[in-house]
Amino acid sequence: MHTTHTKDMTVSSHILLWLKPLLVFALLVLAGLIEPAPSAAQAGPTISWGGEVRPRLYGREPIFGQWDHWISMRTRVNLEVTFESGIGLYFQLQDVRLWGEEFGTRDPAADQLDFHQAYLAVDSVPGIGGTVRLGRQEVDVGESRLIAQPNWGHGGQSFDGVRLLRPVGEASLDLLYFRLQEGSSPNHDNSADVVAVAFYSPEGDLGAFDFLVIHDRTGEPAETHRTTVGPKWRKRSGNLSFRAQGMIQVGEDAGQNFSSHMLALRSTLHLLGDRAGLTLWYDQLSGDSDLSDGTSGSFSTLFGARHRYYGRSDYFRNIPEDTGGLGLRDLALKLEYHPNDFLSMYLDLHSFRTDEIGALSSQNLAEEVDLWLEYRFRDRLDIEVGYSLTRAGTAMRELGRLEGTGNMVYLMTSVAF
Repeated sequence: MHTTHTKDMTVSSHILLWLKPLLVFALLVLAGLIEPAPSAAQAGPTISWGGEVRPRLYGREPIFGQWDHWISMRTRVNLEVTFESGIGLYFQLQDVRLWGEEFGTRDPAADQLDFHQAYLAVDSVPGIGGTVRLGRQEVDVGESRLIAQPNWGHGGQSFDGVRLLRPVGEASLDLLYFRLQEGSSPNHDNSADVVAVAFYSPEGDLGAFDFLVIHDRTGEPAETHRTTVGPKWRKRSGNLSFRAQGMIQVGEDAGQNFSSHMLALRSTLHLLGDRAGLTLWYDQLSGDSDLSDGTSGSFSTLFGARHRYYGRSDYFRNIPEDTGGLGLRDLALKLEYHPNDFLSMYLDLHSFRTDEIGALSSQNLAEEVDLWLEYRFRDRLDIEVGYSLTRAGTAMRELGRLEGTGNMVYLMTSVAF
């Protein structure tokens, strides 16, 4: 049985190897050659193209005690088809690679070429209203803290499932169901799903109140049931804006109960007609003080963005794993300045601590400085350059994450249309 399964997988791999280039050809045929005949009831569809080429030179130290650098690149091709009947199709092909990663200059594999997004959209659904999207799609919910469409990582993030976006008066409702893992596939031993409900209200005299509920489940043998729920408040008054979000997380993971929380506070002073800003920022992701008591207090960031929230050096990409289950506290000061429509400058100062001390001798994780600039060189051509310095604290060293200082530098260009 094992030999047959392996042989079937090999045949499937060869088939996929030849099918991937045909995906690009199929899109070209659909967009450039097919011209549906107009009818009396409906005109032909509107077809629009888009795409992006984004190479990035990236350097980091220490990696095995020294500097290392590489160039990675993301290429995307988008095709959107819209019909007058309120039906639409969206396709996005994506290739992510390191320069020079192929076996040779004649390697035809295109291993990283795939549909990043491919979905059907239906507007004004009868009896329900709103818009339904079915298929593989990017999703951003609740300021990206728990479900995000991150843009820093070349690969991004997309989900397979169905989404309903519906206006409710001046407010809006977002309902999601996504299949994270399919136990019947050869890649997974169990199935996993996530369901989410997000409600967004317009800003009034007391600000805007949003509410988010997420439930994710993983089937046996590593059975997990987890619910994350909480509100978010935002308000702007003159040159000051405020945001606050609180989430609790409860459930069971392989027989272990857990109860955790997240608190995010932010206050921004807007200056120079919104061309500059000064933000005071505080995040707390709860940790577990006793990892052996059968109950976990470590908060999980689920499918959220990390690079934009917990330092651009990416030492805290996976919480709670990256802090040993002890949680994270981040006190930050963030400055931004946009002198004109073509240039933006940013400076972030972070002070990271664990939420619980556990067996460590100190909660001091690291201090980090992030500096980066974005420049619109020409129409549709953006250039971004950045540098991050991280100085390890006692907790970072005791967790085995970093000794001394870490450096990160990058230069990225992007052409999008």
